Amino acid sequence: MNDKKFEDYDDFANRANEDLGRYQLQSILNPEKLMKKNFALKNLSWKSIAYGEENGHSKIPNKRGVYAFTVFIPSAVLPPHGYILYIGIAGRNSSRSLRERYKDYLNVDKVIKERPRLAFAFGNWRKVTRFFFAAIGPNVTSRKLQLLEKQLNTAVIPRYAMGDIEAETKAMRRAFQ
Repeated sequence: MNDKKFEDYDDFANRANEDLGRYQLQSILNPEKLMKKNFALKNLSWKSIAYGEENGHSKIPNKRGVYAFTVFIPSAVLPPHGYILYIGIAGRNSSRSLRERYKDYLNVDKVIKERPRLAFAFGNWRKVTRFFFAAIGPNVTSRKLQLLEKQLNTAVIPRYAMGDIEAETKAMRRAFQ
């Protein structure tokens, strides 16, 4: 028996994991949930910045709203595409702004300690991660904003959003984790 051949397996497995395996994501794409029409808000005006962009926070409004981290890079060759990693809100029972919330995610030590799943995501995809945000008006209640967050997370089921998903969907999701 030639041990060199078995070492080749190890080398292949390690290369495959380094090159591809660590970037693997499970997706749940339920057409009925994605096409839901009765969201708490009817219209959102999304804008984005590259995550970690120098002075990017200055482009984010000091308003409450909804945000998402996505793996997305515009391309002149590829069709538009992306993957939503996480959806959250700024202004949960407070006047905390999208800008303040974004700055929380720039604190690497805090993210690693308090949100290790997102730290893993940022470590893998930081160069192609975008921070999308949509400000809301002052007439939108915190309750309505929280409902929208739950509806969006239920529709998309982002890989790194663990809470704020409708209970039935959350229970079914556990079958795949």
